[in-house]
Amino acid sequence: MDNRLVGDQGGSSSNMFRDYRKGNWTIKETMVLIEAKKMDDERRMRRQEGKPTELRWKWVEDYCWRNGCLRSQNQCNDKWDNLMRDFKKVREYERRVVEAGGEENITSYWKIEKNERKEKNLPTNMLPEIYEALVQVVDRKSQRMLLPSLPPTLQQQSTPLPLPPITTTVAQTHYTTNIPFPTVDPDHSSERSDSPAKKRRMSGGGEGTSGTSKGNINNSSQEVGTAISKSAAIIAETIQSCEDREDRRHRELLSLHQRRLQIEESKVKINKEGINELVDSINKFANSILALAGNKNQSTDPK
Repeated sequence: MDNRLVGDQGGSSSNMFRDYRKGNWTIKETMVLIEAKKMDDERRMRRQEGKPTELRWKWVEDYCWRNGCLRSQNQCNDKWDNLMRDFKKVREYERRVVEAGGEENITSYWKIEKNERKEKNLPTNMLPEIYEALVQVVDRKSQRMLLPSLPPTLQQQSTPLPLPPITTTVAQTHYTTNIPFPTVDPDHSSERSDSPAKKRRMSGGGEGTSGTSKGNINNSSQEVGTAISKSAAIIAETIQSCEDREDRRHRELLSLHQRRLQIEESKVKINKEGINELVDSINKFANSILALAGNKNQSTDPK
């Protein structure tokens, strides 16, 4: 059985006679595709080439061919969609395992058998090296697209983001607003400002305010850190959703291009058949004229 496919899937002369490989993807081919996708994301993030979207997977195909992966851009696109679908399932399952923390009877994906993976609606053949490579690609792309939207002070933080530091300025503000100022009692006007009773009152009020202020700052810091982490997760999911929509549009453009080529081929075929029929009709007409002329000549010959 032939395991090759010859065709032009990009519309250019560079791959018009490429002999595409069919069948299951090998681990080497998959790793080459992941590396190509990672480099393509970095290339597109720079926004310097200015190439249209339809050439995106053409660039991936060319990179794969230079590295021994003889696949077409359609094959690369379909394989990447399958990889991301399986990756999302495994990542979500592993996230639930981490959140359970041993409290529930949930075993890691990498420790369960293939039949149990199938029962849990998980991919049965995800390899650790492929999963790790996909993690690097997805996390790097999410981080690059997330950082420009954050303030400069938060761009240096990594996911999960640490809690913001407690500044002394905030603490001083709480002190100045919460510490009660001493008042002069007219009945005790003779008491010195540095008396032991007054010092105890000042010390007790200051310590209570300090503990309350620190507790409020810690709670606020935890809330801010949680909000930032949730925002980062939402942004990453939105980015991935946009990428999926872009891939679907790209596939639709390729399908439209293929239909256009089929229509052009049909037109050429119809024109060719019409010309052939016209030539046959002309030949038959000429033969009829010759036959008629021959019959006329025979009728005019003397007997």
